Amino acid sequence: MKNKLIFGVKLMILIFLFCWMVMVFTDYFRIRRDLDPLFCLSEKTNDYLDGSNYICTGLGYKMIRYNRICLTATEFGPFLIKERKCE
Repeated sequence: MKNKLIFGVKLMILIFLFCWMVMVFTDYFRIRRDLDPLFCLSEKTNDYLDGSNYICTGLGYKMIRYNRICLTATEFGPFLIKERKCE
């Protein structure tokens, strides 16, 4: 009985990791093609005088799309990345 429980827990963890990897790679490849990510937990747009930044936070990752005069780029990385400042 204990072996079946351990096997079930391991199987659930593997299924969760597989689903998480599918979500991350799906959003990553969509972002590379200049499309919006599908699996955003929170979305935010910061407006500035010279443009805006779009921030999408997923499960463990973050995407920031800069559309400003000083910076036009897209970043994808861990949820700890910070928004770049223009000076």
